[in-house]
Amino acid sequence: MRRLLRFLPGFTLLFGMVSNAHACYCGGPGPVCSIQMGSSIIFRGTVVESTLIPNITTVKRPDGTEMQLASNGTFKVRLSVAETFSGEPQAEQIIYTSQQGSACGFPFQVGREYVVFTYVSDARLWTSRCSRTALLEPGVENAAVTWMRAYKTAPHGSEISGSLRLPLDSNITAVPATVQLSGPDSRTVTADSEGRYVFGNLKAGEYSVAALVPEGFATSKPTKITVADKGCAEVNWPVTYEGRIRGNVVDADGRPVADMRMELQYASGARMNSSHIATTDLNGGYEFQHLSPGDYLVAARNPGYLTEDGASTIYYPHSPRPEARTIALGPAATVDRVDFVLARLRSTRTVRVNVILPDGSPAPAGLYLYAFPNGSRGDEPTRTGLTDASGSAVLPLSPGREYAISVALDREHPGCGGTILTFSDNKEASTVVINHPEACAR
Repeated sequence: MRRLLRFLPGFTLLFGMVSNAHACYCGGPGPVCSIQMGSSIIFRGTVVESTLIPNITTVKRPDGTEMQLASNGTFKVRLSVAETFSGEPQAEQIIYTSQQGSACGFPFQVGREYVVFTYVSDARLWTSRCSRTALLEPGVENAAVTWMRAYKTAPHGSEISGSLRLPLDSNITAVPATVQLSGPDSRTVTADSEGRYVFGNLKAGEYSVAALVPEGFATSKPTKITVADKGCAEVNWPVTYEGRIRGNVVDADGRPVADMRMELQYASGARMNSSHIATTDLNGGYEFQHLSPGDYLVAARNPGYLTEDGASTIYYPHSPRPEARTIALGPAATVDRVDFVLARLRSTRTVRVNVILPDGSPAPAGLYLYAFPNGSRGDEPTRTGLTDASGSAVLPLSPGREYAISVALDREHPGCGGTILTFSDNKEASTVVINHPEACAR
């Protein structure tokens, strides 16, 4: 008899190497003057010993026998301390870090010297690739070490700086902008010709920082930042144009097509620096926002389930790419009525689905119904409906298809009920029972 082994996600057999599908992603550490002295233990030291603490789990096979699985373990690292920059000086420090680099574990080597930035978790000192911890090479200056050594004698005063950054596809480098600061000190500065700004010689404390950009542009909301004495903070502002392209998608009978994937492309065929994808709402509407000036194409992606010719992409107004109509967008402009009529549709009919509670009473209004065709290749979008005051919703379905119907508060919540429905021409209505009403409680 063939034996089947069931593997747990994130685990592997003990005799295999641990693997993790997720890479370690870290935000930038910022300038060295943003190091928070006194808030954690920071030191320079040499690794004396590194010990792996494995993470082993015993599970049962389907035949009842046991096997061991190994997942991401922990390294316990002992260092001899040569210099302490922050915290109480110690002759030695014990540091923990993840075994896997993909889990942001730091690769310490016995006998090498490091500057170590720590944080506390479960009463232990930890470090990771996402900290400023770094190998110190003989004769090579480390900027963080240099700054921390000069910290005690540095003059008092703090600094907040940053820049306003336009999209990479912009044909200008900066916009006239001002930055306002409020807190222990209150000031306003104008960004320079490259979008940079600096507030210097500030009192330590918490500040609110806001960027004001000209009409037709947009940026982030005001943010709060805490800066220490002799330290600094960096606050950057992404600036976008307020260009918009929007429209509606309907079928040949004028009925809205919901949940259609819409894509925006440069008419030149150049690669876009960011992905511009939208999904039509219950009324068939869509909108692309924060667009730079330029010439664009709009496409309905994977509408093949609707069309007799099975087209994978239809460009505005209704054509393959060579015949697509270019949409010229000016600075901060809005182009409306980029509408699609998906012709040559396969036949669909509206079916009423009655949603009821376990006691047989109607479900409340405003619940979402999702109908996905079983056996679909994945290019057919989910049909969506919304319950009305009587607990009913209307879905456009294709006769002869089997659908999995689910009910939920919205896309972000788990389903609270569902059924399998095979729709036929003579079927007028179907019923879905909410089996888990607590999941649909508002």
